[in-house]
Amino acid sequence: MSAKEKIIWEIDLRLFSPEMAKTWSLAMLAIWLVMMLILGIVFIAQGEADVLPDLAGVLLSVTAGLWLLGFLTMALLFHGALRVRYTVSDTGVRMDIIDRVAQTGNRLAIALGLLSGRPGLLGAGLINRSRESEAVEWYDAFHTIQRPKRHLIVFKGAWRCLMFVQCLPDNYARVAARVHAEVSRHGADRRVPGKSPLPAILGRTVLTTLACFPIFALHAEYGLDVFLPLLMFCFALATLWLIPLFGWVVMGSLGLIVLSVAGRLVEEIPSQIRPGETFTRLGVMGSEDWLLLGLACLGMAWLICLSLGALRGRIPSALVAEGGDVGGCRVR
Repeated sequence: MSAKEKIIWEIDLRLFSPEMAKTWSLAMLAIWLVMMLILGIVFIAQGEADVLPDLAGVLLSVTAGLWLLGFLTMALLFHGALRVRYTVSDTGVRMDIIDRVAQTGNRLAIALGLLSGRPGLLGAGLINRSRESEAVEWYDAFHTIQRPKRHLIVFKGAWRCLMFVQCLPDNYARVAARVHAEVSRHGADRRVPGKSPLPAILGRTVLTTLACFPIFALHAEYGLDVFLPLLMFCFALATLWLIPLFGWVVMGSLGLIVLSVAGRLVEEIPSQIRPGETFTRLGVMGSEDWLLLGLACLGMAWLICLSLGALRGRIPSALVAEGGDVGGCRVR
């Protein structure tokens, strides 16, 4: 078999396989954790931590509903299977979703999102559309797990699964041999770091969350709109986990936050004790006010260092840390 020869096949990917069910369940768990993290920091910063247990229950119910809705959609709309095409070539393995229902649904979501002005629907459609084609290339960092009884090959990075390759019964041996040969020839398995980057990324996530607390509290103290710190926090998480370029949004948000807080500090307020006189918040700040401002400045300093480190490549995001453009799995 020539190393240049392509192996191409189409198959109905089972949506209720153990791997797919586990992936969907973990995705829903991640959504719940992210929602709790984002909303939790807002309520805690505003001194309403007592609502967190109720919030956790409500969000858990919503996430469970989405989890169930996902399985119902797989069963009713897709009939438990998704048509895909695999291509194994001298550059890597590519998976293309060719299922008409999935393609139509993604484009319909984009169109409805644009027409209705709903960014959530538009974003979901765009993300799903972008993931209709994915590839793992031989010079990425990964190792493979072969499961002959199920005709399945799993591509795994340092901490997550990159791709499931479901073969046909009559081509599994051929594909498995080709994958093994290419991995050995290009040394993809030798590039997988021995230590997972996940603990370091989780540690930065905790530090980032702690750094944002005083910034949220500062906005609550001076009655400012929570949108800017919320935007900053969301994009800081996205910088850590998704794309380093989001660091520009974090620093831009910080600049606007500094301007808004500074405006409130020097704003002249009429005195209720001495009619006709005014004062500024900066002029009457006490020790607690200065402490909160100092903690907010320390938090901002961490977020700036994080953003600059990500933009300069010193702090890779979770999806980049495994060695590919998007964590070893390139979206086409």
